[in-house]
Amino acid sequence: MFFNYQQDDQEMRDACALALSASQIRACTLNCNELFSKHRDSHLVEVTRFTSNASCVPSVHSFTSCVQLSAYFDNDTSNVGEQEAGLEIYSIHQKDTWAPLSVSRDMISLIMDQYRLSSGFLQILACFRDRYLSTEEGFSGASQSLFTSSRSEYGWVYKYSEKKAVKSGNPWRIRHTGIYHLADRKRERSVLFIIHPSPSAHFKIYLQQLLQQPQARSRILSSPMLIHSMLISTHLSSWRDYLEYHETQLLQLDMKPACTSLTQSLVTFDTLKEVRAVEKNILPLEPLLASFERLMHDLEEANSVFTEANDAKDSPSAIIQAALIQFRKDAASYRRQVLYMDRRAQSTAQSVLDALNLGFQELAQSQNRNTFDMAKSAREDSVAIRAITLVTSFYLPFSFVAVSVKLFLTLENKAEHAQTMFGMNLVDFDSGSRDLVLSNQLWLYFVISVPLTALTLAYWKWRMQMYREGYMIEERRPGIDTKPLKSNSDIEMV
Repeated sequence: MFFNYQQDDQEMRDACALALSASQIRACTLNCNELFSKHRDSHLVEVTRFTSNASCVPSVHSFTSCVQLSAYFDNDTSNVGEQEAGLEIYSIHQKDTWAPLSVSRDMISLIMDQYRLSSGFLQILACFRDRYLSTEEGFSGASQSLFTSSRSEYGWVYKYSEKKAVKSGNPWRIRHTGIYHLADRKRERSVLFIIHPSPSAHFKIYLQQLLQQPQARSRILSSPMLIHSMLISTHLSSWRDYLEYHETQLLQLDMKPACTSLTQSLVTFDTLKEVRAVEKNILPLEPLLASFERLMHDLEEANSVFTEANDAKDSPSAIIQAALIQFRKDAASYRRQVLYMDRRAQSTAQSVLDALNLGFQELAQSQNRNTFDMAKSAREDSVAIRAITLVTSFYLPFSFVAVSVKLFLTLENKAEHAQTMFGMNLVDFDSGSRDLVLSNQLWLYFVISVPLTALTLAYWKWRMQMYREGYMIEERRPGIDTKPLKSNSDIEMV
């Protein structure tokens, strides 16, 4: 939100503080345990100080405690009259993107009191808190600004993609860097507070190297807004590489459903998880790029205000303005690519789901066929057992026809003769020698039993064949569709 005041008196600043509940915001932010590191050894605030003479090498100061920082401010205050117009750049950093700020709340409170910073500075710092989950990935926050006739304050958080050296997996991460810019016309000094995501952040190192060049120092001293433009140009093009990496993954995953078959499927649940992972990685880009386009409009207005505050004749304001317009165009093109990739990811996910659904239906059909075959076999076994039972029950009475055996019983020393109902004594025992005596009509047993057995087996086989043919005719009725599914058929998951 922009606050533009033409008068710079204490009464107006107090009214602004009341409107924004500055005291409440300060108390809540400074008491936030997730914002400041508890390890005193990691506390560090670096200050790079420039004079108005660009040929002079800037001085660099590092402070690890509130006492050291307070002594620096006391020395600065005592030499106000002797100070030349210049630029100060404060560097505050995190250990990593998910870690708290490597600074104490007392040091931040001291900085705010020294430069009379508004609550917008704390709103910028609040984005750099300790996290254990990837929260606020799509949130960059609104710009914070307060413009008066003698002071101008403007801050914003820039989120960008950065490639990390990893052994495996996705190398791309979303980082953030914050800038809070103060231009004090009374003291003819500009102060920039840059919050980096790590001690060795790419932009931090790049800016340090650039400030060693006298010509670059001269340009930055004439227009500190160049640092805003430099931060954007350093990382904005990385969105294209970020999108290309994930688009390549989508294309590779999209080929799997197209090349898969029912006999050898290349699509699994892991394929779907990979597609969802790509979709998740591109999801925050739409709100981030939309916020970035809005920030470019705010930066254009801030550029005009800071250019007037510096009152420089050869200020590169027009160049910065053109760069900001170009950045907005680039962001719009990346945003359109994000929308396309989002639809592409949804299409790829649907293709994978269709392939998985087709495989499940083929598996279900195969199981149904196996169940059908088992039921068919059980039915045939049932018929066979019923036929054997029937044949056995039918021929059991006739077994007496086949053999007649004379039994010798020792009861009352008298042999009784047991025979069949037809009295065909084909086998007998000699009572004297107790030898087995075969009848001359034994051939009649084989003449009757062998053809009868063959006729029975033939009849049973014929009946089973007739049963199978009748069963197959029932299967081929029009009411039952037994055609297999085509591998390229469109299947919608219910």
